[in-house]
Amino acid sequence: MKHQLAWSEEEARLFLQAMHEVGSIGGIADIEPITIEMMESIQNFVLKSSINLNHLEGIKPAALSEQISDKSKREQLLQILILIPYVDMKVDTKMVTIVDKFADHLEIHPQTIKDLHRVRDNHLKRLLLDYGRRSLGEFLGLDSAPKVIKGVITMFHQAIGDRAVSERYQQLESYPEGSLGHTLFHWYRDRNWALPGEKKSTSELLLNHDCCHILGGFNTDIQGEMNVAAFQAGLFDDGFGFESLLEVMLDFHLGKAFSTVGNIIPPSTGAFHPNDSIAGYEKGLACNVNLIRDLDFWSEADQPVLTLRDKFNIPASPEPLLIKP
Repeated sequence: MKHQLAWSEEEARLFLQAMHEVGSIGGIADIEPITIEMMESIQNFVLKSSINLNHLEGIKPAALSEQISDKSKREQLLQILILIPYVDMKVDTKMVTIVDKFADHLEIHPQTIKDLHRVRDNHLKRLLLDYGRRSLGEFLGLDSAPKVIKGVITMFHQAIGDRAVSERYQQLESYPEGSLGHTLFHWYRDRNWALPGEKKSTSELLLNHDCCHILGGFNTDIQGEMNVAAFQAGLFDDGFGFESLLEVMLDFHLGKAFSTVGNIIPPSTGAFHPNDSIAGYEKGLACNVNLIRDLDFWSEADQPVLTLRDKFNIPASPEPLLIKP
């Protein structure tokens, strides 16, 4: 089971120095205000440190690698460094080169490094194909050809209407108020979404993602999708969650129209707000179960959402239980 990492004050300084090194392109450029905000958010929600950022200097990859040897810490640090070129919306090639040097010296080469290269080179179609293939297994549990075929058939069948499935979900209206099932029912109805099995539904494949919205306290607007993606980045211990966050950042922070196929949801820019998104990431790190992979909705549907938040160790949300769209 994954766990939150405990960073000492000195390790936190090294982490922030590495972020400074990337954000300043090795000390030759001024760090963008949003990157400073990103550093502050990482310090507050991940490192739990109190380093003075005003007098912070960068650190070279070789020097950093000599002082941080723990593999889990190296992995988390590098995933955050990979985000920095996206944060200021430029994906600067010199900045990417510095991230590559950190990856080499830390001896960590996650899929997100390859994704970063494709964004830098504007090979988004290839990236989308590869990400789509990986997400079928990681995000939707369709990790083999037979499962993919079955999943597609199920999705199509439920989208045109499956009475048995729809009636089961419609019965959630009678579940206790405040329960996950009752909340999910009204979550869909408030947004004029078809329940699984009803005509034009998205089927049950996105059910656990929608439960992440409810349990984590994230709305379904662009900002909410950005923050729930960050939450999911904290849920996965194999790095895939950061790929999911990358997808949303490309669509709604860089405006790349990466996965907004058919312009159903128009791409936009500037939706990544570090303080909100990294707070979501912290919630995901705190959660003691991967809700995407391991949540059994029907075994928990009658349980109060607040009880489930305690059970899964999800920090309290200031939002109302049923967030209005």
